[in-house]
Amino acid sequence: MITPISLFGEPIITSLTGADVFPQGFAAIANRLGDFRGVNMLCDIGNGTMNIMYINDRKPIARKCFTEKFGTNQCLLAVKENMMRVHHSIVDDSVITRVLRFRTADIAEDYLGTITDTAAEYVSGIFRRLREHEYDPKLMRLYIVGGRGCLVHHFGEFDKNRVIINDDICTTAKGYEYLAELNLRRNDGTV
Repeated sequence: MITPISLFGEPIITSLTGADVFPQGFAAIANRLGDFRGVNMLCDIGNGTMNIMYINDRKPIARKCFTEKFGTNQCLLAVKENMMRVHHSIVDDSVITRVLRFRTADIAEDYLGTITDTAAEYVSGIFRRLREHEYDPKLMRLYIVGGRGCLVHHFGEFDKNRVIINDDICTTAKGYEYLAELNLRRNDGTV
């Protein structure tokens, strides 16, 4: 049963026909599922959360999906706290974001060092949480999706042969488009 949603007293949704529900991050790799042979871990790093999912022999494992409240906002907060503690300075979010995305900004070298050191600690925390969910780089591949993959790329220590980072911010949208096309083909043979 769908309850109508109204806007200014007028219903805008009165029925819902068909819905697909996928674990967070799945759409980002749906078109590459054939690459997921053996044991794999998918990590979708967002602003507020980090979502983890196992994909074994091209099949998502529903009972092995996890959400950690360890998104990049926690990194931003840690940077602000360390900048205040070390330099007694308030740094604008745009400066922090620039350093996180590009590993540089037009700021003093010691300030840049504090931000990059904090980002490296945050990325170490990502890998620590992945290990808590049984991540072992010698036994599985790690796929990192989402625009925040640049943090791992810039500040992480990892085996580049075992960790694949897709930092295309449109990957999830492209994946949903792919899944919708598959669904259309399956239902009536057209796209």
